[in-house]
Amino acid sequence: MSTVVLDTITGKSTATTITIGSTPVVSASANSMTIRGEGSAQTSIQQGLAKGWINLDGSGTIAILDSFNVSGATDNGTGEYTQTHTNAMNNALYSVAISSKRSTSSNRSGSQHQDGTFTTAAFKMLFVEFDNDPAHDVDMAFTMVAGDLA
Repeated sequence: MSTVVLDTITGKSTATTITIGSTPVVSASANSMTIRGEGSAQTSIQQGLAKGWINLDGSGTIAILDSFNVSGATDNGTGEYTQTHTNAMNNALYSVAISSKRSTSSNRSGSQHQDGTFTTAAFKMLFVEFDNDPAHDVDMAFTMVAGDLA
């Protein structure tokens, strides 16, 4: 096995582009790096990464089972939780995907984000089955955050 140890990789014909064979696969500029995706499309590595996620036990005393870029979770009452980021987001315009698991006789859990404003530091989740139903605790809550870190 060979090991390559270096501090800087510079493209031969274009200093900011690395090519394998005849295909440019990585391109870099200030604070941005792209990689060749499907076909000829370029994908921004920074934009394409999840900036945070959580696997939360939402029943009883809540507990974070596993997470990334999450400094804590708060139980605000029945079916309402706040997730706090370790590293803040650049602005409050990020995206959150939320899902849940609930072990009840109905075995349904329509998760919704409501009753709260996104801040750069945190967001709230509220779990209800249907729009007019009361909120309920969930056995497991899952989130994924996408957007720009500060």
